[in-house]
Amino acid sequence: MSLLGLLGPRVGHKPLFDDLCQYHKLDKKTKLLLNHVIQKYQLSQPVEIFIDSAILERALNDEEFTESADELRQLLKTWFEIRL
Repeated sequence: MSLLGLLGPRVGHKPLFDDLCQYHKLDKKTKLLLNHVIQKYQLSQPVEIFIDSAILERALNDEEFTESADELRQLLKTWFEIRL
């Protein structure tokens, strides 16, 4: 069952990713950024982005995500208490 518990059983990584985005109150821009990181690094389990700080750190050091550096730093600080 999803975290929300209202939609009944949901299967797969996408529903859990969506639930975690909602739980963390992520806006559309942040969700798009996370999806971009997930696609760029071909994560087989997108929810890893919520539990493995190395993924966001890798993106922070990637030129492709230069414009999103501040947002990535904020996520690292909020989720993992990492300050860069």
